[in-house]
This record gives sequence, structure tokens and C-alpha cells, in this order.
Amino acid sequence: MQLPVSYDYRVQMGRVRREIGEHAMFFKFNFKANIKAAVLAVAVASALVMGGVAFADGGKGSGPAKQDQPKFMPSECKEFPDVPQGSPYYSYIQCLVCANVISGYPDGTFGPNNPITRGQLSKLISNAIPLNNNPGSRLFQDVPLGHTFYDYIQRLAQLNIISGYDCGGPGEPCGPEHYKYFRPAANATRGQIAKIISASQGFSENPSSQTFEDMPEGSPFYAEAYRLAIRGTISGYPCGGPGEPCGDGNLKYFRPNANATRGQVSKMVALTYMSCETN
Repeated sequence: MQLPVSYDYRVQMGRVRREIGEHAMFFKFNFKANIKAAVLAVAVASALVMGGVAFADGGKGSGPAKQDQPKFMPSECKEFPDVPQGSPYYSYIQCLVCANVISGYPDGTFGPNNPITRGQLSKLISNAIPLNNNPGSRLFQDVPLGHTFYDYIQRLAQLNIISGYDCGGPGEPCGPEHYKYFRPAANATRGQIAKIISASQGFSENPSSQTFEDMPEGSPFYAEAYRLAIRGTISGYPCGGPGEPCGDGNLKYFRPNANATRGQVSKMVALTYMSCETN
């Protein structure tokens, strides 16, 4: 299967290096194709185009359109006053900003320590892959057409990268169509993020051993956290802190139910999709 040219970041790499050479930045970009992600997207696209996939609204998807690579605009690589050089996330955030994958708040800040919401995460992942397929018909009760993150959430949902919560719970009544709820304004947890990134890349390794002290075999996100850990995308927190005693293996803690910050997620996304390298 021939991969779309849109996934060949190396073609753009030469131009980026020439254009960015005059800028005094202490990191470099090494964008490269992620073959697994490309194969996944192309395979799903082919299936959708040839046969169609039934969605929650009873319709069929028209299939993802050809994917365009991120638009590199080195001359417009803005920096943020709250992410100075020397910040642990500076190079990763700048890498994503220069690739037009992520931006900041209207006031000019980035908010690296702010928790990332499920809606923001969907936009970030969709841009990083990148996806441009038709968003299709509405799939979530709380994400109507015109919602800020409608296109991004819909694109990921069509590829089964994200799902949602069944209607009928507290404050989430079922409508006539019985759409699920996505909860775009809710904070994304570290476990959820690991699952979404792993699913978008098609990672499927079976864990060979327990990776984190607080994630024993059989716990939610056990396999997904393992798959990212073996790639160095996530690490964890050393044991021994408050409420996190060290076990026999001195395994780290992952804290799967904790919120993740915008800075932390920027690093995960940069390492996974863009292969940003820092000096």
C-alpha cells in the first residue's frame, strides 16, 4: 500500500532547516513519518470509502479525505511569556507551534501548567496526526454542530480513537437519538491520554510485566501505559512520595486518574507524532 505523500515529513525537513537557520533556537526539528499511524489512517479510510461504516446516528461515513501535513511556518513560531527558554517543555511546545499543531490562549500565554480538557486534547491529537476527513454527522449529545471542537472530536470518533459515555447518567439525559456524551470540557486524565495516543498509533504490544506500581495487571489503561512507556513517551513519578510507597521492585507511579497539564501533553504529542529532538 502506497502511503500518502502527506506523511512524508522528511520532504519538508530540508525547507524547514533552511528557513529556520537564522533563528536562534536551541532545539531542532526532525519530523519523520510515523508509518503505523499512516497505515492505520489509510486502511480505515479505504474501508470507509469502499463500504461505509455505520455510526451512532444510523448514517454512514464518507471516509477520511486525503490528509495534509501540518503547515510549517517557522517565521511565525511565536514564543510564550509563560514558557521561557529553559522551561522543561519549551522545546516540545515550540516544535508543535512551529508545525502549526498547537497554539495558546488569546491573551498570548500558553498555560503549560493548566490541565488539558478532552476537547483540547482532541484538537491537539487530530492536528498532530494530522486528520482532515469530513467530520460527518453528529455523534455526541454535548458536541453539537458548531461546537468549538466539533470537527476534531468527530474525526477521531470516526476512526474509533475516542468514544464517549452512554447517556442516561446524572445530568446527561438521553435525547431522541440516544447519542453518547463526550464531556469536552472535562479534564483529560493521564490514563485516558495514554489510551488515545496508543489507539491513534495502532500500538498493540502485550505487556510483558507490570510497569507502574499503581497499575497492576488488569487495571484500566494497563496495556496502553505499558506501550507508551516502552517507547519513552511517558515515564512516571519515583516511588517514596506521600501515599506512594515503594514496593519490592521500586516501580514508579503513573497516577492514571490524575489530570495532565498542557505542558506534559505537549511533550507526549511531540515525541509521538512529530519526533521532535532537543539539543
